[in-house]
Amino acid sequence: MKDNLIIGEFVLFIFGFFFFSIFLPDQEISVSERRKLANLPSFSMSKMMKGDYFSELDQYFSDQFPFRDEFRRAKAYTQFYLFQKLDNEGIFIQDDSVFSSLSTWNQKEIDNFIGKLTEIKERYLTTNKQIYYSIIPDKNAYLENSLYPKFDYSRLVHELNSELDASFQYIDLFSKLSLNDYYRTDIHWRQEKIVDVASYLVEEMNHQYVNKKKKEKTFTPFYGSLYGQAALPIQPDTITYLTNDTLESIQVWNFEKQKMEPVYQPNSKNIDSYDLFLSGPTPLLEIENPNQETGELVIFRDSFASSLTPLIIESYHHITLIDLRYISTNLLENLVDFTNKDILFLYSVPVINQSSILK
Repeated sequence: MKDNLIIGEFVLFIFGFFFFSIFLPDQEISVSERRKLANLPSFSMSKMMKGDYFSELDQYFSDQFPFRDEFRRAKAYTQFYLFQKLDNEGIFIQDDSVFSSLSTWNQKEIDNFIGKLTEIKERYLTTNKQIYYSIIPDKNAYLENSLYPKFDYSRLVHELNSELDASFQYIDLFSKLSLNDYYRTDIHWRQEKIVDVASYLVEEMNHQYVNKKKKEKTFTPFYGSLYGQAALPIQPDTITYLTNDTLESIQVWNFEKQKMEPVYQPNSKNIDSYDLFLSGPTPLLEIENPNQETGELVIFRDSFASSLTPLIIESYHHITLIDLRYISTNLLENLVDFTNKDILFLYSVPVINQSSILK
């Protein structure tokens, strides 16, 4: 009798989830994971023969599984508090902040990064006034007394300084940052904390930094990229961004969308709230400041530059932002005029250590 009851409860449990998965509406996005969820794939004989259909179907059922977030949270609690593991799939928590493990040195990717910068210089930067590069440390670099292995940051600096030729001038940011300069639930730095970094960068590039008075505006709640990966009920962050009449009057030309956009877009419907800075991930942006007569800068960048660039707009007449994660190096010849412009390569450690994502 007891065995039959257990079997009956198990069958009811299985069929309960089956009916939930059928009758509950599909979700378009996961707010906690900041990504779109898979939709029910369309069937075709070609996709089935290649095996693509069943892979897509498997992803669909995984993404649309009933109470998915609750099960992810239960798994995280089990890993951290029951089994006392240091991390859950590479995510760990220390001092009320969420971190993503970055300890594996990838020589091939670092060599590729050096090669990419060298290729760009030889193809496009033969007439430039100055070429600078800077490394943005991930927040793991500022963890103290941590049980987690650290990436060898000093080795990375030494490797790039040794392999890049003398035309690349290195600007060190490591000593200008601290753990408090980063969001607790995200990988990025906080704009209101890096005004001194922006000033330092501009002055190291032999240009005058202009810092007109700005007011703080906030966006809350901000669930960073690491929040969803942690799958735990962590207090969200608040995005603070700095603006003034000049920045609110300037328009940014977005080549991908072929239209002008504001510097900040707090009302954007993008999944990632960090995208309020310069529209988020986009291949190519042009910013012209009519209030400044001098200074033309091209920045090869990743997402960290989205929040830093607004802090230096007032210092330059013209800024071009190039994100090689979304545009091929081969296309730049027809889109960007590099002549007599200062060049800054501004990349974070995770991108350098996975540089094959640069096209």
